[in-house]
Amino acid sequence: MSEKSDWYPRKLTRREFLAAAGSLPLAAAAAARGQTASLAGQSGNILIIICDQLSQRVLGCYGDKLSVTPNIDLLARSGVRFSNAYTNCPLCQPSRASFWTGRYPHETRIDSNFTTKTGPLIPSAMTTLGSIFQKAKYDTVHFGKQHDAGALRGFSLIASKEADLDSPKAWPVDYDSKEDVNTTANVIRFLQESHDAPFLAVASLNNPHNICGWVGENEGPHENIPLPEGSLLPPLPDNFEIKDLKNRPLPIQYLCCSHRRLRQAAQWNELNYRHYLAAYYHYISLVDTQVGQIMDALVSIPEAKNTLVVLMADHGDGMSSHRMVTKQVSFYEEMTRIPLIFSGAGLAGHSQLIREPMVSLLDLMPTLCDYAGLQAPADLPGRSLLPWIRDENPSGWPPYVVSEWQTEWGYTVSPGRMLRTSNFKYVRYLEGSGEELYDLENDPGEKLNLAGLGQNRKDIEKLREMLKEHTRITRDPFFGLGVKVDPRWRSHKLGYANHEGPSAPEAAWEAEGRKENN
Repeated sequence: MSEKSDWYPRKLTRREFLAAAGSLPLAAAAAARGQTASLAGQSGNILIIICDQLSQRVLGCYGDKLSVTPNIDLLARSGVRFSNAYTNCPLCQPSRASFWTGRYPHETRIDSNFTTKTGPLIPSAMTTLGSIFQKAKYDTVHFGKQHDAGALRGFSLIASKEADLDSPKAWPVDYDSKEDVNTTANVIRFLQESHDAPFLAVASLNNPHNICGWVGENEGPHENIPLPEGSLLPPLPDNFEIKDLKNRPLPIQYLCCSHRRLRQAAQWNELNYRHYLAAYYHYISLVDTQVGQIMDALVSIPEAKNTLVVLMADHGDGMSSHRMVTKQVSFYEEMTRIPLIFSGAGLAGHSQLIREPMVSLLDLMPTLCDYAGLQAPADLPGRSLLPWIRDENPSGWPPYVVSEWQTEWGYTVSPGRMLRTSNFKYVRYLEGSGEELYDLENDPGEKLNLAGLGQNRKDIEKLREMLKEHTRITRDPFFGLGVKVDPRWRSHKLGYANHEGPSAPEAAWEAEGRKENN
């Protein structure tokens, strides 16, 4: 963001703003400067900024020492961010259909990215966030990536075109980065228009999803392209290797067979993985710049003092942990733990990292409805985060969050569920009755699968019962779902580097004479 951009539109330097925001809650600081701050129940504006495939771990405001994300970090310093925030499915379309409706993927019936460009839509009677705010006379506009299976009902949809964009050879750009340029320009134009009604605007950016295309560009063993001068080559994470792969569930042991991106990276050496991380950081820096441009446009308009900003991601990225790239099947922290930041009008907190509650993207709809004084469906599984944002520490908060997996494209179907409590993560796959248990207090990198070693039996039994009760309460048919796995995708010697030939989706696409680009 430029030096004049201080989040609230006023003639102070950024340093002065941060000093004020650090000493007073935002609402009080705004009032002290003669400004009005929106309170819950009033018709304030809402701007949602979505990044695709952005892991919480990689942001400076969440503790990363290598990331260069000044604009996202500034947004976090002017508001509050949740630590234990999770996606409800580590895959684009199921996640988006889920948070736009406030429903689990098993409720929306959107459980994959589909095997063709068309597929089923969410049930026609299902309420969406856009429809609630549209009915309340908000100007509801969505810019950029959709991939929602009909869950954006109620929004005016502004698709993006690819713009010209130069990039260093080490970090090629595809439609992801090129469309983000156009999306950002469209959002800026919208913000600078006059507004006769409150708005709910969505800036849905693709990056750092361009990392998927980078993997395809660097498939298999290869010499690394020199990085631009001054670029950082990040070290590998301390959980790079899976030392107990034989004790992991079958979908994890043979992830290279169901996931074409991991198949493409299966023969990489350690230096290749480090270049992968460098590329991921680069695409994050691109989207951070666009977040800054959008925020600069917001602070230039009078409506800024009455606007809540939410920054979030649909899911994370493997980030070389467990030798994994992008996302698929697994529920490890890098893939499921996402940033969730609230900043702007009406918030009592400032630069807070809220650690206590387990929250998920299912909480987005009830939170925004609560903020705007609108009625959300009474039977939503999520809850409003507004009490936490107000620093009220509500009692009776659910002790866990759940994430779901079914399939990416429909060729290999190996359903799974993750149940995350304050200190444990329990994962159950139907295939082979596979289980994972991680003590995240003592093993935050998920290096040792306690379930595979037969340890912590009492904890496992308790978590099994919690998952069974959860499926009963939410009418999740998980334990009755089917598994579809061709034996040839479970036949090679254990270890991703031992994979030979295509992955399951690639073999199917070759037989069908087509190719997917996601």
